[in-house]
Amino acid sequence: MNFSDSKSDGLTKKCQVRAFKVNTDNTDVLFDQITKCGKFKKNSIIKISNEKHLKLKDFSTSNGCHYLHFSLYNPKEQVSITPAKVADKDLLDVENLDNLHAFLMVKDNRVASLMQISTNWCETKIASIFERFGIQVIPSAILKKDVIERIKKDGFRALHVNVSVDESDFAKTPGFLKSLIQKEPAIKKKGISGHLTIDARGNSDLASSVETNTAIWVGDLDSDFYFETKKGETIKGDDLKVVRTYFTVPYGSKSISAKYAKEILEDFVVKEL
Repeated sequence: MNFSDSKSDGLTKKCQVRAFKVNTDNTDVLFDQITKCGKFKKNSIIKISNEKHLKLKDFSTSNGCHYLHFSLYNPKEQVSITPAKVADKDLLDVENLDNLHAFLMVKDNRVASLMQISTNWCETKIASIFERFGIQVIPSAILKKDVIERIKKDGFRALHVNVSVDESDFAKTPGFLKSLIQKEPAIKKKGISGHLTIDARGNSDLASSVETNTAIWVGDLDSDFYFETKKGETIKGDDLKVVRTYFTVPYGSKSISAKYAKEILEDFVVKEL
């Protein structure tokens, strides 16, 4: 087997698969939408801009699931290098430089997502990719009900968020991040970084919202956040979501083999979806 739940010899590349649901406010079924859409063809390329192209590298259907492998790349990129000789150029021209590998498996209205190279804000990336193919969806994380119940029972003390992203990472900047950027423009020209703590004291409405409608907060925040309960327990963002960590063979420095990614997604679908 080319993957494991724990790191071992040869299986050193950590990757996470996340579960999302879509079409919760209508009767559409994403699996059927993809089947009926004629745009999902292997090796098809959508030109988003001169610097950004989206390619469907693989597409197949089996056992009631669609498997899709997308790459987002720059057809002509210049990469900074340290030249061997002082007189040599320190910028290297690279063709078709990948900025994202998105491996997805769709079962009815549920999506298993494995992102590589750029791994944050999966919901935004999934929505943006399908929008390019003419399908509008709003993904939301599938949550663990037992953890949400624990927050309600123990009570909310504080929300902690570690932020280190650029606004340019997104086709549409999430509302939470956008509001921070607007309020703190001096921190970064295009983004924001740092640690944010929102205490329940003096924010009774916030505490009530977190305790009674946790899903809204999880949907608007990246994985790098955590709740602190009144009992002092730390509940990280990924503790709330259906997420599974795997280890596999590295493929280059930032990604994994497409073959192994598919095997991992198939395992996740059986165990979690």
